[in-house]
Amino acid sequence: MHPLALFSLLTLLSTNVFGQSDPNTTYLTATALVTKNNASAFECWQLNEPFKRSSVPGVSGAQVATIGNYTDLGYTILPPRYDGGIHTAPVPQLVHYVSGLAYITFPGDDTSSAFFVGGIGGLLFAADTTGTGHITRYPSDEITVAITAPFEDGKIPGHVVLGSGACAGKQTFV
Repeated sequence: MHPLALFSLLTLLSTNVFGQSDPNTTYLTATALVTKNNASAFECWQLNEPFKRSSVPGVSGAQVATIGNYTDLGYTILPPRYDGGIHTAPVPQLVHYVSGLAYITFPGDDTSSAFFVGGIGGLLFAADTTGTGHITRYPSDEITVAITAPFEDGKIPGHVVLGSGACAGKQTFV
């Protein structure tokens, strides 16, 4: 299977929330880290392109969201109770926590935070490449595994902003 098709499938299986604009069309919805007024913040994004039925052998008939083109796919193993400190995203990228737990906060902001649970709740668009940055901690007693996929040429996929803050709500699956 082509690596991008595999990554699309992994993303489908571990997405935060699926949003639906009508009963027959399903869109990928996930939390994004963005820069607003020189500070990192959360937004809830819904991608413009809907899920489509796959014709790829082995996953034929399954729903697949094509998110974008990627470069330098990374597989990162973070030790238990690791503190990533204050940082910005090095490039616009998709981050998928496949195991473990990530907790993201913002410097000087005691009200905004989000947990990303490996697997189902582990999808994040990281696009805060400028500004004050965010703090990522991995508070679990287990390792956390993250796949990072920088968008080719920094091109973020087309999306609409559903609201400020991390995406929240009932998880539904197609």
